[in-house]
Amino acid sequence: MNEQKNNNDLNNKLPDLFKEVQDIRYGRAMPKQARVPNEEIKFNKIYVTNKKFNAIGAIIGILFLILFSTIVNSNYIFATTEEEKKAIDTFEENDDVIDIMDILSSNISELTTKEIMTKELQMEYETKYIDNNELPKGEEKIVQTGKFGYKEQTVIKTYENGQIIDENIINETVTSYPVDLVIEVGTSEFLFNNKVHLGDTMYTTKDINLYNMTNENREAVCMIYENIDVRLISEENGWAKVSVDGMEGFVRAETLTSEALNPGIAETSRKKRILLSLNFEMPLNCPSGFTKEDFIKVLSGNPRDVNHIFESNATMFYDIEQKYKVNGVFVASIGIHESGWGSSNIASQKKNLFGYGSYDSSPFASSYTFESYQYGIELLAKSLSKYYLNERGTAIYDGETAVGSYYNGPTVSGVNVRYASDKEWANKVYNTMVALYNKL
Repeated sequence: MNEQKNNNDLNNKLPDLFKEVQDIRYGRAMPKQARVPNEEIKFNKIYVTNKKFNAIGAIIGILFLILFSTIVNSNYIFATTEEEKKAIDTFEENDDVIDIMDILSSNISELTTKEIMTKELQMEYETKYIDNNELPKGEEKIVQTGKFGYKEQTVIKTYENGQIIDENIINETVTSYPVDLVIEVGTSEFLFNNKVHLGDTMYTTKDINLYNMTNENREAVCMIYENIDVRLISEENGWAKVSVDGMEGFVRAETLTSEALNPGIAETSRKKRILLSLNFEMPLNCPSGFTKEDFIKVLSGNPRDVNHIFESNATMFYDIEQKYKVNGVFVASIGIHESGWGSSNIASQKKNLFGYGSYDSSPFASSYTFESYQYGIELLAKSLSKYYLNERGTAIYDGETAVGSYYNGPTVSGVNVRYASDKEWANKVYNTMVALYNKL
């Protein structure tokens, strides 16, 4: 073939190449073919190249094979004499005939494609642990929530006959960085052993001193009685910083305990505080701190309460304490003292436990008569709040203010001045209060 023929062959379309091969093999003339540029074909980011049938050298090699195959398969051998022709006739036929069509088909069908794509990838966050002496040993607390990060990755994937053979990353862009998960791990043996946290309530195991500091120059701020509740602020080196009744200071950590270790100590502490509040000069224009159950307990089972008047009205003394902000035990003690536990004529006939309204000259005749004991109890509580226990203008109940007509201080001795002519009245009422308080 001449040079022009080779160039025409190179530019033939691939499907027509088969026809040309057949024409060469059987000696037929080759028709003129349309040309296809020998370059990569781009389809929307997918690049297709003919891997095997892409070079001029490959075309020439294939054409050489065509020529050689034609000569061999047709037994076309150059001979000049009859003897040579006879030798050729006896030449053993080749068993392994080269099938040029198979070679061309396999080479032409191997295609390589490339794909460019962008994908979002998740970036893992790290977990960090930090020791914290303000947490019980071994307890974990999440102080920062972990968050995944994300990045966009652009890659070129190479396929051969539909199978991926290579993948190259050409660009990475972080769109959001991961946030570490931060966990604090407690190391405090004291908090762990007492099953408490900072800010919790703890209780003294004995009478102790509250100090202003922990070194050798420390001075006592006050004394704290046994079973008194304190608020834990911090703990370090065997010393606990606490708050009690508005004062802050340091105590030996070993002198504190918790409700978890000593069930019931919280209730013991509450009652202890109530008992500590009891004194002759205590203010009576505020609740006693007794619960409804406490009133039932201290006003029940008294042998002198033969008619069970105070026992049956125990919750009434709790109710007026909450409503009128007066000490309900004080109100009950006035009734017990004035009526002899409800046994007086005024109490039994007029349901007046307090001798309310009576004068020394005619106590029975001048005293008020009430429809029920409850009515008399409530009236006295209102009267004490409005006239005896609060200064004029003090906000009291139901939007009202105190008149303070008989105010001489919010104590039992202050009420004694205008309520009773008996100078020992305050002592007698207070002693009754002490007896009731001690029944807690």
